Amino acid sequence: MARILSMDYKQIIADSWKYTQANKRIVYWLGFIPSILTTSVGVGYVAYQIFAFKKSYLFDNSETSFMRDVVNFGWDFISTHASLTVPLIIVSVIIFLLWTYSPAFCEAAAVQALARARNGQKSGLGVGIKHGLFSSLPLFELHLILKTFGPFAMVTEAGFVLRNLNVEIFKLLAIPFAVATLIGLFLKLLFTYADMYIIIDGEGIISSMKKSIKLVVLSWQQTLLITILMVIIGVRVVIQAVLVFFIPGILLLLGGYLASLALNIAILIVFGILGVASLLLAAYLGGVIDIFSYAVWTFTFLDLTSQKEVSARDVEIHTDDDVTTSSIQTAPLQTAPNLKVDPSLNPPDSSGNIPGLL
Repeated sequence: MARILSMDYKQIIADSWKYTQANKRIVYWLGFIPSILTTSVGVGYVAYQIFAFKKSYLFDNSETSFMRDVVNFGWDFISTHASLTVPLIIVSVIIFLLWTYSPAFCEAAAVQALARARNGQKSGLGVGIKHGLFSSLPLFELHLILKTFGPFAMVTEAGFVLRNLNVEIFKLLAIPFAVATLIGLFLKLLFTYADMYIIIDGEGIISSMKKSIKLVVLSWQQTLLITILMVIIGVRVVIQAVLVFFIPGILLLLGGYLASLALNIAILIVFGILGVASLLLAAYLGGVIDIFSYAVWTFTFLDLTSQKEVSARDVEIHTDDDVTTSSIQTAPLQTAPNLKVDPSLNPPDSSGNIPGLL
């Protein structure tokens, strides 16, 4: 079996984008829906960090932290609306479970649909959900392990130290946080294909990590180039999103300021609608990028794993097509030299006995 050393990156990108555009149901159900939750939580998290830093000793030096204000507000609301306590707890638990588990489930379903479509099998939303359900739990466990020590977690912990402790302690821990962040990025690169091994091949968590490291090391050029291309595409999308949301963001800030002055309900409603529309648009863009990213890495994984690994026993023959074929070369058989027979030697007699031997 031949091993192709080159990979058509442009074709992989083109096929991934073509699939994303042609499967709107998958983009909507497996991209847009979970993106609403992640985007909403992300906006809330950023808002919390901004207000928490504002009330810290770095800026206002408030007597109470923003976390205490949030807890007090929630406790007062529950105290005055005791009948809503149980429904709010149930809704909060459901939202929390959806936010934590739905990304892994939707990724597993999307990758299953992508891999089966790539291999010419029957595919679609239902097929992806049916087969992705079995691999979503191990995938969730893998994400839980990796995100615990990921760069985002390190940045969050660094912000907590800076906000609640003094600057001197933060300076002491800055280098360990930076090293941990770099290690997290490196591990993320090594475990690039761990998701695919779990979803497509049904491997366990530890086995998928080992095989992902091996595949990344053996195909580090292809993996690194695809990673760079995805980063470039992601940066371009972020810039476009910033330009798209710049004007609505200015309008929202202006509307909030005017509403605080005039206390006009109509202004609050109008800019509230604009805020929700911006959130939905951001979630849709995030969902499209998620499905496109799944497609790129799924197609790359299938191409890399379909190629035969050349062992030390194989001999590579390089052709003009930049294709390497493995074959076993054997030396030509050496024929025995012509031997001259002395006619004086008597051949064996008819009984099969050699003359001179008893």
